[in-house]
Amino acid sequence: EVTKLNRYAAQFRFLQAKQLFTTDDLDTALHSMQNSINAMKASAGEKQSRIKELDELLRMAQYYVDGKPVADKLRSIRFEKSRQKYNDDSLRRFYMAERKLKPHFKDGKLPITAWRRERERLEQEYKDIQTELLPLYADVKKLWAIHYSIYEVQHEQERQNATIRQKKQEIEL
Repeated sequence: EVTKLNRYAAQFRFLQAKQLFTTDDLDTALHSMQNSINAMKASAGEKQSRIKELDELLRMAQYYVDGKPVADKLRSIRFEKSRQKYNDDSLRRFYMAERKLKPHFKDGKLPITAWRRERERLEQEYKDIQTELLPLYADVKKLWAIHYSIYEVQHEQERQNATIRQKKQEIEL
């Protein structure tokens, strides 16, 4: 009983600090917080998917850079026997990267530095969103606990009222 009272007192202080005085205020706060969490999660998801995209582009660029000397050497060889020894994974990755990176070439160069900068910026923005989300999650968790406590009390009162009504009906009969 004492622990319940302490829990209710802590919840009451939390509600006062948030200036939530009615169940409608509580519901409104819960829904607005949930909406802002959903918007932040969507934004974080977009940033995360773009980061993965950039990681893939950077990986392809590395394959391209690693395989370019081998491909250039292979193009200069005229005899078939000499060319056969260059059929390795780095060459396959080079051609794959060349195909995938073809639309990204600007004036014969890849914007690798711009991709790295964009990735760093997105990574920082993603971390900032995560930092903002942590206290929101904690508050929403507390508000849902309070909401559940209120529901428990209301349910118990309704059950008691139903029992009292039933006893009155029995007495009247």
